[in-house]
Amino acid sequence: MSLKMFGPIGNFFGLGNNLLSRAVNEIRRCAPVILHEDDKYLLVFASELLEEPSLAVFKSFSDNVYILLTAQRASYVTTHDKLSRVGANTLSLADIRTLMSGLPEEARSVPVEEGSSPLDSLAIDLVKMAKLLPSALVIDMGFGNIEEMYDWCKCNGILHLAGKALTDYTQEYVLQEVCRSDLYLQDSLKSKIIVYRSKIGEPEHYAIVIGEPAIENIVVRLHSSCYTGDLLGSLSCDCRSQLLTAVKLLAEQVGGIILYISQEGRGIGLANKIRAYSLQMQNSLDTVDANRFLGFDDDERIFLPAAMILRNLGVSSLQLLTNNPHKVQEIGKYGFDVTKTIPFHMEINEYNGNYIKTKQTRLGHTN
Repeated sequence: MSLKMFGPIGNFFGLGNNLLSRAVNEIRRCAPVILHEDDKYLLVFASELLEEPSLAVFKSFSDNVYILLTAQRASYVTTHDKLSRVGANTLSLADIRTLMSGLPEEARSVPVEEGSSPLDSLAIDLVKMAKLLPSALVIDMGFGNIEEMYDWCKCNGILHLAGKALTDYTQEYVLQEVCRSDLYLQDSLKSKIIVYRSKIGEPEHYAIVIGEPAIENIVVRLHSSCYTGDLLGSLSCDCRSQLLTAVKLLAEQVGGIILYISQEGRGIGLANKIRAYSLQMQNSLDTVDANRFLGFDDDERIFLPAAMILRNLGVSSLQLLTNNPHKVQEIGKYGFDVTKTIPFHMEINEYNGNYIKTKQTRLGHTN
């Protein structure tokens, strides 16, 4: 059989499609990516994945290597509270790791440049999408034009991504129904599960329909995945209790929908959530300060997947089962009429008391 160029098939499956998901995968597999916008070209690498050999390569390549720290992280280890650059050519790997996640008193005094570019911010967004610590090693490549960038990337096997792919992410986000089935739950034998998948390779999301509810003004629970609570029964949070209570409440009433959204740890990912757990247990930080210590916002979730599933199911008005007013605000941004908020009343134990109190006092939860 003679080998042929794919032609239009090659164009269909080529690098031009799903570049964002490819870039996220490149970052996760310890590869750099060129992020570009207008006449700016940045080589971006996840700080968390640096090792001695890779750091040496970057330093030998340029005398203008810098580390990006988010405003949240910078406020712990510098005198700044904005997205900041730290010159990295004289830093050791241990220095960089301390800047990323070490205790403030361990961080060595280093010169920090408070100013940053919009492209720096997008570099952090890219690393966050890879569910890594939100810090990036960056080199300003200084290409003369985009053709020079194309040639360099082709020669070195480096993926390039336009900043527009990140800024337009929510506009181009698509969820598709994959499959559905009846589901027998302990508190609801009349249920079904619907699986949704995006085109960018992120984890799947699920709709669990309890009973046969009317779509108009339906009761909805937005539940973010919690491996430690939902599956392992962790006593440090109230997630499992909320999930099971939601099933029981909906089964006892007229039914409803539980959207199980794969956004672990308020969107930071399981590994970073475990890091936050360690900070809470070993350093007496609460859930908010632990996230900020690692460089994250208080809540990194986006509610677009939930909104798209609700639209797919024909929902326009709903009653939201939640103690979190932020969820009401966010889902309302997508044009849904939230007619009522139904609060939870969860039991407090000796391990989750501080967590629940923090959600009330610092995140505005009602119960």
